[in-house]
Amino acid sequence: MVRGVTIVGLVLAMAAFSFSGCRPQYPNCDNDDHCQEGEYCVNNLCQQCRDSGDCPVGQECQGGACREIEGYCTQSSDCAEGQVCRDNRCGPCLSDADCGGDNVCLNGKCGKGECRSTEECPAGTSCVNYRCIPDTSGQDTGQHDCIIEPIFFAFDSAEVTADMRRKAEKNYDCLVKRGGSVSLTGHCDPRGTTEYNMALGERRARIVSKIIKTLGFDASKVRIVSKGEEEATGTDESGWAKDRRVEFR
Repeated sequence: MVRGVTIVGLVLAMAAFSFSGCRPQYPNCDNDDHCQEGEYCVNNLCQQCRDSGDCPVGQECQGGACREIEGYCTQSSDCAEGQVCRDNRCGPCLSDADCGGDNVCLNGKCGKGECRSTEECPAGTSCVNYRCIPDTSGQDTGQHDCIIEPIFFAFDSAEVTADMRRKAEKNYDCLVKRGGSVSLTGHCDPRGTTEYNMALGERRARIVSKIIKTLGFDASKVRIVSKGEEEATGTDESGWAKDRRVEFR
């Protein structure tokens, strides 16, 4: 009789051990009950979420974990300077209506604009799309070679090469023919901090200013402006090369 009781006890103990051994070791699982509170069993592994519906507002489910949604916003003030909030995503403006107030949409960024009318621009320029550009409407066709071109710079540089200096000298000759004042506006590609690019844009404008002043242009008629990366549009090196410039306006 004792032997029978012993066998029964052994069978029950083995059954209990077998039953307890069936539960997967965390974080492995067969169902949600095997996971900690707030977790879900996904593909036999305890994870933070099954889909984005399990995550807080502003996050999405990626690889079983809730991650912040890049560029998520509820209003434009949540976005980087010049961007607008559309469908809970920060991005470029598409029209002046996106910007509000006195701001306008310039190359996908909200800003004040350089001008509203030609009267606000330097002599010899006109206000086009909120920017002062050289007015060629009244130019003598015999002066077709008098074209003021931007001066482009190397990456992270404000140094002027011999070719760049020759272009500045040619622009100077055209400025003298055109008359009036000039704004030298320095631009940068979008790499680097906003503060660094504003300073770099100013250095570029100042070095060009120094060249035309040395040639004899009236210093009182030269205005230095830095846009930094504000009007950058490039997305690769070919585009960034066009962003790195000083414009004559």
